[in-house]
Amino acid sequence: MANRVTAAVTGTGRYLPPEKVDNFQLYEMGTLRDSFNVEQARASLKEIDGADALSDPEVFDYWARQVTGIEVRRKLTPESGLTTEDMCASASLTALEAAGCEPTDMDLMLVASLTGSDEVPNVACTVAKKIGAPQLGGYTINAACAGFVYAIAAGWSAIVSGLANRVLIAAGDTLTRYIDYHDVRTAVLFGDGAGAVVLERTEGDRGVLGPPAMSAEYARDPLFMVGQGWEHEDEPFPLLHMHGGPRILRSAIAKMTEIGQRALDRAGLTWSDVDVLIPHQANLRITRGLEKQLQLPKGRVIHNIQSYGNMSASTVAITFDEVVRGLHGKLPEPATILLSAVGGGYTMGGAVLRI
Repeated sequence: MANRVTAAVTGTGRYLPPEKVDNFQLYEMGTLRDSFNVEQARASLKEIDGADALSDPEVFDYWARQVTGIEVRRKLTPESGLTTEDMCASASLTALEAAGCEPTDMDLMLVASLTGSDEVPNVACTVAKKIGAPQLGGYTINAACAGFVYAIAAGWSAIVSGLANRVLIAAGDTLTRYIDYHDVRTAVLFGDGAGAVVLERTEGDRGVLGPPAMSAEYARDPLFMVGQGWEHEDEPFPLLHMHGGPRILRSAIAKMTEIGQRALDRAGLTWSDVDVLIPHQANLRITRGLEKQLQLPKGRVIHNIQSYGNMSASTVAITFDEVVRGLHGKLPEPATILLSAVGGGYTMGGAVLRI
């Protein structure tokens, strides 16, 4: 890869709201407890000794962990006065500090998000203003959970084409603001957070290895929002709905495998070259299933949905920062990392980076 222009990651960052909501707390929120079929869930806890004696909140906790793997998620509370843009700005400043850069050193700002506080101005413009670079041009990418990988591809393209030498990328979502607590399948899944990276032009053997891979397969039903003025004009605000089930789980595993393979092919690598796989954290059963299908040794596939929930585009960004900072074990030098994500739409993205 020597003498080939590419984009290297020179800094990473993340922001996680301080408030944690465990399954017991979630059970008491809104109308969720009224919409949860306790006895049906109790009957599904076949591997739990003494399930008949569990309290209703305990049934919900066991059910949530069995179905999703999630134990706790982060929540950006309305009382905090913060927005998605604030989380992205905080993560971005941390990434800039790690890269040894100032906000004004950047040539382009990209933000992957679907929950900005404003449609206009776009989220990237607002984040740029919040970090002290109001003149910085940029735009927002909505590819749902694959958004961060799409933003990496866009940043890499800008650098390779000569449009920019340094690109600041953030991914953030405040999904808890859009949860319908009548829909337990959706309410149990989501959390809030933001991650960021700095990409810089390089001609060395580090950075994005080969063009990232992107793909799509239209399907609205698995993940959609209502209340945006098109279908249900009486809805007071958008509400997120995600339909799960075995078919969705199998599809997510297959699609993340497929797009990961395409990214590796473009980089001229194989699965055996991958030191760490960072998949989108949609469900622990998905990431465990991916690990099993690919027959990767334990520790090479990262799982952290237990502590955060599904944070859409920011899950890969936050996990990437954790991996770079050694929170999931010591990395080899250099380390080859594969990012793979599938999101609502469907959108699929894969990228191989050497750090």
